Amino acid sequence: MAEAVSPILQKRSLSQEDTDKVVKKSKADSPNASLTSEYLQSKLSSIINQLNQDRESDQVVIDDMKTRYEDLCAAQMDRLNEKLQTAYKESEDPVNQRIETLNSRFNTIRQLEDDIDQFKNMLGKLHNDLTE
Repeated sequence: MAEAVSPILQKRSLSQEDTDKVVKKSKADSPNASLTSEYLQSKLSSIINQLNQDRESDQVVIDDMKTRYEDLCAAQMDRLNEKLQTAYKESEDPVNQRIETLNSRFNTIRQLEDDIDQFKNMLGKLHNDLTE
């Protein structure tokens, strides 16, 4: 996975070898001039400035990636929500039909219960009339 990281995002640090290269290059650039602390300080400052620019560039890349991933995530969540709503709509009709069927059967059961209660009352009255 580390191989897929952009060179811009790789860790930047000034190693001893890098510092030695700068000093050797500086000597090669100006063979007649002596290396002064001011010259080395200016080279070091330019290296630090370059590192800071690279870090700022890295932050821009990270911010851009974050924005793209947030957008991608939001789009995927929208798709998921749409599919979920579609599934709800597709299953809504069969569920409603079953609910209507169950309600109809419950009404039939209530009517049968009422009829049985009436029959029991009538049978009770008939029994009372016969026993009197």
